[in-house]
Amino acid sequence: MDELVRRTDLLVGAHISSLYKYLTWDSIAVNWILFRLHRQAVPYPGDWPSIVMDAKFTVPEVTGMALAQSEISKFVSYLTQPVLMMTEIQEEDYTLGSGWTFLGGLPELTGKTNKMYTGLKRVRTIGSVENGLGIILCATEILPGLVAILRIQELDGRHNLSMWSVVDQETQTIVLTQTQIDRRMCDLCVLMGEVCDPLACKREQTFEEVRTRRLALHEKLDKPRYTLGYHKEWFNGNYTMPVGPLPPMSIDIRCYSSGPAYRYALLSVLQSEVEEVQPPRSSFRFVKQETEKMHYFLNLEVENLRDEVESSKDGSSRGSESTALIPAKKRPGSPSKQYRCETCGMTFVRGYDMKRHVNAVHQKIRDFKCTHCMKTFTQSGHLHEHIRVVHSGVNVFPCSTCKKRFGAESKLLRHIRTVHENARNFTCKVCKNTYKEKAYLKRHLRNQHDVSMDDLGYSVESLSTN
Repeated sequence: MDELVRRTDLLVGAHISSLYKYLTWDSIAVNWILFRLHRQAVPYPGDWPSIVMDAKFTVPEVTGMALAQSEISKFVSYLTQPVLMMTEIQEEDYTLGSGWTFLGGLPELTGKTNKMYTGLKRVRTIGSVENGLGIILCATEILPGLVAILRIQELDGRHNLSMWSVVDQETQTIVLTQTQIDRRMCDLCVLMGEVCDPLACKREQTFEEVRTRRLALHEKLDKPRYTLGYHKEWFNGNYTMPVGPLPPMSIDIRCYSSGPAYRYALLSVLQSEVEEVQPPRSSFRFVKQETEKMHYFLNLEVENLRDEVESSKDGSSRGSESTALIPAKKRPGSPSKQYRCETCGMTFVRGYDMKRHVNAVHQKIRDFKCTHCMKTFTQSGHLHEHIRVVHSGVNVFPCSTCKKRFGAESKLLRHIRTVHENARNFTCKVCKNTYKEKAYLKRHLRNQHDVSMDDLGYSVESLSTN
């Protein structure tokens, strides 16, 4: 076993595929573990199995002081938190899964809010069973361009080989690694509440009955694959983790797929994922857009039907052709708007502007990808602002009240005015309703009164003074 530890220490500078045989160049697995594949939607509970894996560490004081200075411990701290694990893709000989780490612990503990909880962190997993022994990789992005990977290999019923590595996403090379052999604590040490130190405890226990139980579970499958059931049987229990000459750490791992804590963890993940894909404010806009689209096409059908009736009377062929660029009416005194979106009716001066509107709003084309976190955007300007605000922190404007950051001072001022001051400075001249933003007033006029700001004589000066 010591030879295994020495051999893995030589991996620094090697390609990531050295960690696992399925991580061949540009394979699905390597793209998955390096967070380069498009993130999957959260499977509906029941379609795929899921478990919560909760690990409680006991670290002697002197060992904790030494670990605080260790670079590897700083990098991999994300992988030692409670995590909700869920299967996503099952290949012929390995399984891909997603996990969501609860930073600081589960949001709720014993019915009380956990004030240490700071949010969720995405984790990716790859698992398989080879020759009756389990292998699993867990990965999470710890810094832009750096991924921490924990590889655990089952050696026998009692021992696991754990290797912590940090991999550069761009070069796909290992820049840091540390290995250890974890030992399941013997039953007597657990019963007596003692740390089962391999240097002090000489009790012999093979734990083969535990391994036999999980192998029986594995062999029942039509196509033996790594499952969360196998994972649960493998990891449930108490372990000691050696730290060189220092007193070892102990860890109590519990995997469960039912109960209040599990349901609360699953609900937290589902809520977080839904809000990230479609925030509440965006959800409202999405529903509104779809409603407007429906009304537009209903009106279009009525107009086409009317045209067909009139065409049958006079022999003309009006309404028989449709185009993507519909000329718009020109209102007296207003700029010439030559193009109208056939989906929502918005008008544009240039065809390019209308095409960009269709791509971004209706077709949801997001060609601009952040290389740090893989988020996508409809415009390059939005991408550059995201990088400044989220990743680089350069030229950002924080709100003094809620600490939210913005990429432009004008956006900060609008945030303060609409959120904290609750100002509603845009007034409808028809019904006197007030709105927080010009876009809301514009939409209201179009939907409720079938007029534009130009029709009612709104001026840029009058709006800018609000």
